[in-house]
Amino acid sequence: MKIHALGYLGFESPRFEEWLTFGPEVFGLQVGERGADGAVHLRMDDRHRRLSIHPGEEDRLAYVGWELADKAAFTEAVAELTDQGYTPSLGNPADCAQRQVQGLARFEDPFGFPHEIYYGPTFTAGSFLPGKPMAGSFVAGVDGVGHVVFVVPEITKDLEEFTTGVLGLELFGGWTATAPDGSVSGPQFYRCNPRTHCLGYVGVPGMKGVQHIAIESTHLDDVGRAWDLVQEREDIPVTVTLGRHMSDTLISFYMRSPTGFDIEFGAGGELLPDDCVQTSPSTSEAWGHKFVADGWAPSVRPLTTPTARNT
Repeated sequence: MKIHALGYLGFESPRFEEWLTFGPEVFGLQVGERGADGAVHLRMDDRHRRLSIHPGEEDRLAYVGWELADKAAFTEAVAELTDQGYTPSLGNPADCAQRQVQGLARFEDPFGFPHEIYYGPTFTAGSFLPGKPMAGSFVAGVDGVGHVVFVVPEITKDLEEFTTGVLGLELFGGWTATAPDGSVSGPQFYRCNPRTHCLGYVGVPGMKGVQHIAIESTHLDDVGRAWDLVQEREDIPVTVTLGRHMSDTLISFYMRSPTGFDIEFGAGGELLPDDCVQTSPSTSEAWGHKFVADGWAPSVRPLTTPTARNT
């Protein structure tokens, strides 16, 4: 299949209503129309929503939405998933209306994380209003939300085949990095459009969960103002300090969300040409990005603890 972008993300949380203020005040996300279940839908552009936090008894991933170009691409992708043994579940009209798309199919990756493919998302031209004054705007549109990074017990051949052979993503790169607990991990990052990556997996023995998601502004001042804000507020822990990854040009920092996963907020991300060459950085950071959190995000848990469920 040919995925064009990471289109949307959904989570469950007993603290879902905290996102009504967290999203606009920290990043400038717009609170959209509430879901029928009370979900908080957050907007980054003229799309109906990009990030959704549904009410739930515990913090967990609900779905990751991958955007396809049209109905023909969707039909072909469903057939490919079926042929490869992933048994996609087609969304009914109520499911599609809830996601505000024309077509939807659900399936899981080899470690049980819930994925969706879809086509025909709803948009309203000129409707996006940031939740606070911004120097720039969000990098979204046809290039999607940003990226999501999962922790898995190990990077297996089945997982690599899923990302490249099933989702059709391209490997951007992988390298050795030091984790918050001092262990050494080998993350793998994959891309689907000019952005350097839309999906990442980090191998950590015995652990599984959402490590972080990333969103991006077109102006560095938005990142700087958010950096100042979270340092002033005791209720928003900084987990990784301001810095720049060696692998791309994004200047960013990480903070803990009310739902337990981390959020990377940055600006200045590199866009890759069609003829880009895969390289391997000598170290994970060009500067900064010092871990200040005590261990992994709460969303990364031992394998005996459930971390994902379809919604």
